[in-house]
Amino acid sequence: MPASKRVGVSDIAKHAGVSIGTVSNYLNYPERVSDTLKEKIGISIKELGYTPRRNTPLPQQENAGPQLIGYIMTDIEHSLFTFIHEGAQEVCEENNLQLIALNASSDEQRQSELVKTLIDMNVSGILLSTVSDSPEDVAAARAANIPIILLDHTNPRHADQVCCVLENNMAAGQIAADELIRIGCRRVAFAAHSFDYESVQDRQMGVEKTIARAHGSTQLELINSKGLMFEDGYQLGLDLINRMKRDGLDAIPDGIITASDALASGVISAFHEHEGPRIPEDICVIGTEGTRLDSNCPMPLTVVSAPSVDMGRKAMTQMLDYVDNPAAHVHSTTLIEPTLIRRASTRAE
Repeated sequence: MPASKRVGVSDIAKHAGVSIGTVSNYLNYPERVSDTLKEKIGISIKELGYTPRRNTPLPQQENAGPQLIGYIMTDIEHSLFTFIHEGAQEVCEENNLQLIALNASSDEQRQSELVKTLIDMNVSGILLSTVSDSPEDVAAARAANIPIILLDHTNPRHADQVCCVLENNMAAGQIAADELIRIGCRRVAFAAHSFDYESVQDRQMGVEKTIARAHGSTQLELINSKGLMFEDGYQLGLDLINRMKRDGLDAIPDGIITASDALASGVISAFHEHEGPRIPEDICVIGTEGTRLDSNCPMPLTVVSAPSVDMGRKAMTQMLDYVDNPAAHVHSTTLIEPTLIRRASTRAE
């Protein structure tokens, strides 16, 4: 009989009805998790028989081949990166490798320090979900003769020198905006934070190009949500409710595209709990990640799904080729196409 699949963090998240980021916090930063969620996650871990993977790095032995790969994620609070980690971890397990994950906390200086740490550890390769353009970090890894692959980011200056694996974020913005226009929205908002992130910039560009093609029939509002988490979306929802009460329903968007699913969940929750506009009758909401939401979201969310687990698998597969065949390896940029998943937060037509 085939061996059963090892229980992973994503299995716990699904069983407990929380996000994978919440489970990661439970395991690594328990002080960030409420007592209620701790109890739910603890029960799921016990019922599923989960055993945490050992994160202590194996010693790098000369001529022993690749053993330890480092993955620096932009921010563990953003579930996109924890799902990328899941995909990369699967490939590592299939090839008897170890993956060590480090959190840059959206801090460029911390990211550079972590790159240096991995170089000092003499890892076999580095997966980097970079905070911004990072030519110095790439150069440092190259100088140490350590393969490096960028995730969720690319840059023309690196195009012929670094492998990049990312979602087609411009297409994600276009798909979301096209859907809102199709179902009759005429006042569309793009809500995001960290507009200097390449992925956010590309989604914004996709939304803007699509709205421009509507030739004035649809208006676009850019909203700085001050963050990408549930709490940021909740506050945005309250702000929109106050605007509606002051100036009327026509003064707020009738379609909202959010840069993260958690942001969309917060907006919807605020509307439901404070007698805000009806969803989807008054406002349609689309998230642009497609990750598994926690139980805070009061309705199924329409999403443009980012295949983030697949991103992690593809990046790690490229890393294996890079490590095993450094002379023959060809650097490339891999765009993974997103898909629209229609649910209750948007109208059928």
